[in-house]
Amino acid sequence: MRRSPPHLRAVQAFAAIARVGSVVGAAQELAVSPSALSHLIRQLELRIGVPLFVRAGRGLKLTAEGEQLAAVVVPSLSNIADALSAFARRGTELRISTLSTFAVRWLIPRLSRFQKRHQDIDIFLSTSTQTVDLSRDTFDCAIRFGRGAWQGLASDALYREELVPACNPLWLKSNGVRKIKDLARVKLLHARARREDWNSWLTAQRVPGINTQAGPVFETRDLAIQAAIAQMGIAIVDPRFIEAELAAGQLTLPFDFRLSLDTGYWLVWRPGRENGRPLAAFRAWLADEMAMYQSQ
Repeated sequence: MRRSPPHLRAVQAFAAIARVGSVVGAAQELAVSPSALSHLIRQLELRIGVPLFVRAGRGLKLTAEGEQLAAVVVPSLSNIADALSAFARRGTELRISTLSTFAVRWLIPRLSRFQKRHQDIDIFLSTSTQTVDLSRDTFDCAIRFGRGAWQGLASDALYREELVPACNPLWLKSNGVRKIKDLARVKLLHARARREDWNSWLTAQRVPGINTQAGPVFETRDLAIQAAIAQMGIAIVDPRFIEAELAAGQLTLPFDFRLSLDTGYWLVWRPGRENGRPLAAFRAWLADEMAMYQSQ
């Protein structure tokens, strides 16, 4: 008849003594008495039929058989502990994928308010220009740009995007830009993935004759905003992305017209994940942030 495997507590006791090198130290780590630990080791040795330790001064030394067993047991128990810890963190960790400019310009400046409300939730924030596959990736949710209705995903609309020209007040004064037609003689700043924004805004204003393809091009809108602050030209941006710069006087809006687009930002997640507390808390907080902005 095949013997049943050793009790897990005895295996844990063996692994602890193998790592620490003494019964007393291992007992403190496991919060048990040294006598209880010694008893577990004797049980394990009787069960497998070989001695695992020998006395070495005031400590213990692994036998050859003990070293063979420790080489397998110690890393295995460590891997199990790491896996259990990872699952435990899932209850208090929120993993978010989002776009770089949205993260830098909108989300991160507000996240301290979420942390104050939910101090036990840890945030892992990742930015990418690629659309993550929430059915395979380990993210709880993502913030996407578009028109919504992504197949297989649930979503909350955050806001529809607007476009407005923005520039440094000193640049505005030195270049004498007073009317929209004056944009024909200055540098228009562009984000690489948003080359049509200037054309959309000017078309809505019915201002022809301005070359909207000329001017410096930057990888992200965040870089284009920084270039506008540095007086390289005038950028076309979502006003929500430059609230701090407008308040500080680093940027100004020379024209009142804001073009509202049919695209915007959405929080998306796999159906069913909204039942987890971290995501539910994040959704509620985002709703409050949107309501706060609309009430201003």
